[in-house]
Amino acid sequence: MLESVKIQLDEAKKRYSSLESQEMQDSTVHVVVKDISLPARWGREKVNILTVLPTGYPQAAPNGFSAQMDGQNWSGFCYRPASWNPARESVWKWIKLIERFFEENSP
Repeated sequence: MLESVKIQLDEAKKRYSSLESQEMQDSTVHVVVKDISLPARWGREKVNILTVLPTGYPQAAPNGFSAQMDGQNWSGFCYRPASWNPARESVWKWIKLIERFFEENSP
């Protein structure tokens, strides 16, 4: 894992204390954040999210995320940032974009 990615994960963990990450054999990094707050229209107060940082991150943008909408099973969401500047973006900003997805959309 690149040192810059480790630093980004450490910074994100400061803001999301439940963040856990694991580097996989294919060089992707699985990131789980528990208890993300949801707007009431989603039918639950909190959700766990899983996002995969692709091989080549941060030059390669994340592509979608999964959420445990029923508290157990993962549901996939196709969601990509409108633009991605690897010099400006971070794991923390990606998680904030996922939170914004839930704020701006309905089930």
